[in-house]
Amino acid sequence: MNKSFNRFFRVLSGIAATLFVVPYFALPASADSYSGITIDGSFSDWDSVVKYDFTTLYDGQNPMNQCAMVWDGDWIYIYLDEVQQNSASWSGPRHNGNFNIVTDLGEVLMISVHNNGEAGNTIEVTNPVTNTYLSNTNGGLQVAFNSDYSVWGAPSLTEIAIPSSVLPQYSSTINFGYYLGENIITDVADANGISHGEDDPTPTPGPHNDGSGIVIDGDYRDWEYYPVSTVEYDTSGTTNNYADAKGSIYTEDGIAYVHCFTNYWDGSDTGYQRGSEFLEVTILFDYTHTKLIAVDLGDDGSLSWPSPNTRSLPEGTHHYALFYFSDSRTSTNINNISSLDHYLGEMYITTRNLHDETEFWFDVAALQRCGGIDPSFAGKIQVLFHRVGWKLFPTSGVSTGPLFVVALTTMAAGSYYTLNRRKKD
Repeated sequence: MNKSFNRFFRVLSGIAATLFVVPYFALPASADSYSGITIDGSFSDWDSVVKYDFTTLYDGQNPMNQCAMVWDGDWIYIYLDEVQQNSASWSGPRHNGNFNIVTDLGEVLMISVHNNGEAGNTIEVTNPVTNTYLSNTNGGLQVAFNSDYSVWGAPSLTEIAIPSSVLPQYSSTINFGYYLGENIITDVADANGISHGEDDPTPTPGPHNDGSGIVIDGDYRDWEYYPVSTVEYDTSGTTNNYADAKGSIYTEDGIAYVHCFTNYWDGSDTGYQRGSEFLEVTILFDYTHTKLIAVDLGDDGSLSWPSPNTRSLPEGTHHYALFYFSDSRTSTNINNISSLDHYLGEMYITTRNLHDETEFWFDVAALQRCGGIDPSFAGKIQVLFHRVGWKLFPTSGVSTGPLFVVALTTMAAGSYYTLNRRKKD
């Protein structure tokens, strides 16, 4: 990039930060009275922090009074006020005590609360993508309770400190609420700016999504910082301390690009078939749907159509061509496709120990012609893997991948400079 182009994006960064970050710059606290949070069980340092009511009733029950969150440099602090002792452990839409931090990109960090009687609650934070497990029992989290927690009817307060370094990918802000439920606290920025310490792995934009878009090649790093949707195989909510899967989709120039990542960290989850869960894909256009099928693609262009009994794939990365689900399946080579078959895109599937991942592209108009679908539905594409879960991946609300990535990276950079400038002032 030339110097004038760089200057343009520095200006754009500041504008983005001013418009989108500063209005939501939330300790949330009074600048005159806030002096930091200490996890010591006294809770007086939370007096200056804005509390948010739990107003949503699930099945007529509301076991929580209030919550608060402060993101201050190396730590994220969370305050929970329970209706009665240990009631946080059975709160939420699934009554399993699962809260979460959701980044502005849709990435989820689950916070699980378990009843530990008079000792308060056991708090767990799990991120299977980075093989992270933190709790107040292994020293990974700082947790304290009010001194009268064992006295029935007394206030039941919990304060938690979570290292910022375990946050999944974000652009500028984070939210807090129930897992698979509503966000109670939204748009909280780092009050101490974005830290880039030597031992701080907090994500920063790039270098794999530098604005050049997505390349479907089995290297999934260029999906970093694209918005994601959480997907659950267990529709009543995960029985683990982490989300089952996540996915992204965007369209550009008539091509749809899709990414999905599945977790089965403890080896007991159902629904995941060592990569074969991706071999059949349902594409929805408004209220109409059709299917793609993945066909093994050899280095020499040979095609091996999948068996209906396919249950698992060997560990590693596998390359596929995508065809229409109702094709004749008579083509034997990608370079000599039968007139009764329709080559629509390509896919990579990678199976690892306890993680599966896929990325693929398909020609939207060509698929619509195969399924007899009205072309006017092109802007309403959703993707569904039946074996992963019934949550649909929505398309990004932008038309081009490269412009979208640039917008995210410049907003993050603008946030950093603006927040640091505010801190110094």
